[in-house]
Amino acid sequence: MKIYHIINSLRFGGAERLVVDLCAELSLEESDEIHLLLLEDIDTSLRKEVESSGKIKVEVIPSKSLYDIRIPFFINKVAADADVIHLHLFPTLYWGVLYKFLFSRKQKIVFTEHSTENNRRSKWYLKRIEKFIYSKLNFITCISESTKKNLIQHLGEGFKVKTKVINNGVNLSRFYNSDAYSRDTYNLSGKDFLLIQVASFRAAKDQPTLIRSLTLLPSHVKAIFVGDGPELENCKELVKKNRLEYRVFFLGNQSNIPELIKMSDVVVVSSHYEGFGIVAVEGMACHKPVVASNVPGLSEVVEEYGILFDQGKEEELASVVNTLNKDAGFYKTISEKCYTRSNIFSIKEIANQYRKIYKL
Repeated sequence: MKIYHIINSLRFGGAERLVVDLCAELSLEESDEIHLLLLEDIDTSLRKEVESSGKIKVEVIPSKSLYDIRIPFFINKVAADADVIHLHLFPTLYWGVLYKFLFSRKQKIVFTEHSTENNRRSKWYLKRIEKFIYSKLNFITCISESTKKNLIQHLGEGFKVKTKVINNGVNLSRFYNSDAYSRDTYNLSGKDFLLIQVASFRAAKDQPTLIRSLTLLPSHVKAIFVGDGPELENCKELVKKNRLEYRVFFLGNQSNIPELIKMSDVVVVSSHYEGFGIVAVEGMACHKPVVASNVPGLSEVVEEYGILFDQGKEEELASVVNTLNKDAGFYKTISEKCYTRSNIFSIKEIANQYRKIYKL
């Protein structure tokens, strides 16, 4: 079976990480041929990871931008002989469906809904277009129950395309078997209580709440931020405004996420919304307590294992961090519960669920 995964790019993000791990796992099936088609020609650590494996053929559409109207025609040149086309994110969703519509292809088109919210749903004039696009899919997978619930609410109860929840998966061995980086690399000591947030710098990820929480915590509580994006400079300004330069470290995009999490004490996910929150599972797999905002999707992963706080409430976040810092017994209990929780999100099991869908 020839399977094409199509996504905007392999920038830093949960959807991109899932696609890379899923393609790697699917490629282990010798009877399947896995291709990865990108709409943007951007050199990233995730792309290098896929290309260096030698198992997955990576191809790039020669488009001028993500909104190049020629994209469906480029897809036709590359993926016309595919058995299954698996789409991820917007605008890849629109271009993949238009390709099928324009060329009357009989291929199975699968789409994974990665978020509980998006800007298109707030625009009334896109409602009919959205319903048309989604109706042309053969199968929709949603990465959490909240993601599915919100999608059905958006499309209407009468929507008929088969839809199933398949949680994100993680290459657990990559996290279980990694070693912590030396804190000396970042001029940190064993006495520092280190928080880590791994996320692109977009408004939805809400790094400012974590930054503000540091003003309420002892000086030995520090934070490292991994990622890049349009809100990075604003966050740096907030750090400077609160005189936290010696307690906050911006590392940019990194490929060594397991080692950085293992070096840290607590994983914080303070997002305004999340379809799933794959970094929460990565933190759990590293045997770390995960502290996350109590929002749909993310709460499904963390509830009863890690600790949830009201989104945007830095006082509440600071209180949780302070307890984890001071109470070793509590810290150990949450760490163990998180580690146990990570076991159900194996990428191997997730890949098997997708294989069943491809073969329907």
